[in-house]
Amino acid sequence: MGELSALQPTAVFRHFEEICKIPHGSGNVSALVDHCIAFAEAHGLAWERDQADNLIIRKPASPGYEGADGLILQGHTDMVCEKVAGLPFDFEKDGIQPYADGDWLRARGTTLGADNGIAVAMCLALLEDDTLEHPPLEVLLTSDEEIGMIGAFAFDCSRLQGHKLINLDSEYEGVLMCSCAGGATVRSTLPVEREPKALQQIKLDITGLKSGHSGVEIDKGRANANVLMGRLLDALAHKGDYRLIQLSGGPRETAIACEAHAVLGVAAAEAEPLLAEVKRMAAAYQKEYATTEPGLTVDAVSEAAGECEVLTADSTRRVRQLLLALPDGVQVMSPDMPGLVQTSLNFGTLLLEDTQLCMAHSVRSSITTQKQWIVSQVQAAVALAGGASEVAGDYPGWSYNPHSVVKDTILKAYQELFGLEAKVDAVHAGIECGLFADSIEGLDCVSIGPELADVHTPKEKLSIPSVQRTYQLMQAVLKASGPA
Repeated sequence: MGELSALQPTAVFRHFEEICKIPHGSGNVSALVDHCIAFAEAHGLAWERDQADNLIIRKPASPGYEGADGLILQGHTDMVCEKVAGLPFDFEKDGIQPYADGDWLRARGTTLGADNGIAVAMCLALLEDDTLEHPPLEVLLTSDEEIGMIGAFAFDCSRLQGHKLINLDSEYEGVLMCSCAGGATVRSTLPVEREPKALQQIKLDITGLKSGHSGVEIDKGRANANVLMGRLLDALAHKGDYRLIQLSGGPRETAIACEAHAVLGVAAAEAEPLLAEVKRMAAAYQKEYATTEPGLTVDAVSEAAGECEVLTADSTRRVRQLLLALPDGVQVMSPDMPGLVQTSLNFGTLLLEDTQLCMAHSVRSSITTQKQWIVSQVQAAVALAGGASEVAGDYPGWSYNPHSVVKDTILKAYQELFGLEAKVDAVHAGIECGLFADSIEGLDCVSIGPELADVHTPKEKLSIPSVQRTYQLMQAVLKASGPA
């Protein structure tokens, strides 16, 4: 018996526990796809797999539903791999260890992978239940969504037969996502030069930040460690001379940077004033973010002097000034939907290599022209510093369809089941519905899901009662999707 065997619905959590046993971080989903194919074959279901590890599993309509429009159920197979510091865990080999904590499901020291493993589990549970009444079903499981929707970009949508789609990659129960932002990734490099110098070293660490999804949490007032490091380096430049040796920050462009690190080279006489300035800036940061980042820490450690390859004075200056100039965070709020972010960007990753500084920004907007404006702003700042940028993963937004049959079916079922009005909303994040809606003419799609919190972090948790209700809702929606 698995640790989750007592949870309801049994089939959903049985499948989720099996999924957790299989390593399936982004770029490593083949074994999970193999598992889903074995499931399909064991249940006599047709399947198709493409070279990008996207998978379609088809189930014919139940008796009486043969004439109904087909319905596509969609999720993704990859997960974000993050763990607490010092945990001996290999995401390439080790299985996630889920456990129930009251009404929440968590993982021991790592991301849970409910984003989006719970969608895969619900789809498999629905496919194996021969008591359900349902139209023709196509379950589409895409690969590598978390690193730029790579699978969805590679997927040939002409393989799909249906024109109605329910995406199960949302994080708020009772909220129907019916529109999303488009986005792009800007990857930049700045050439730097080094020279040997014998200097004392100061190690800087900015840690303890909450992080979070750069679309969903971008408006929560959370600090970005890369931005804080840029401010800190600028403040230090006004107190003394230093040279950069090492610099890094952020795990990925789609996550708000939770930590940043630097090593500076300084003359012995400069060390104390710089260390004092670090303490002053740490106190300032903690005051600024007392509410949103109570765990924020800024540490500085003075280390022994020795000869090393440091950035030249000019390269140090250009790196410092560029970090200070680069935009980050919410840029424009929607004038049409109160509380919705319209345009933003996230300074996701930062890495100083031997001969160049590498950076990545995730840009999002529901307005294409504003997305292009922010991309150009990043490119201009980098170019002025002497670097260059490339744009990758440019994907379209998804406009609201007030006449959506799928939306109306879900709203009605939710009201009948729970006596509550579900909310229709838009999300300031790229979800695969945008790509599918752009590729399939007349596609009617909605995104829903159970309640999740702190996704993309080791604190990720999934509401168990919400899974029960979401699965019950899906069963009711399938039943209601009969012939007109």
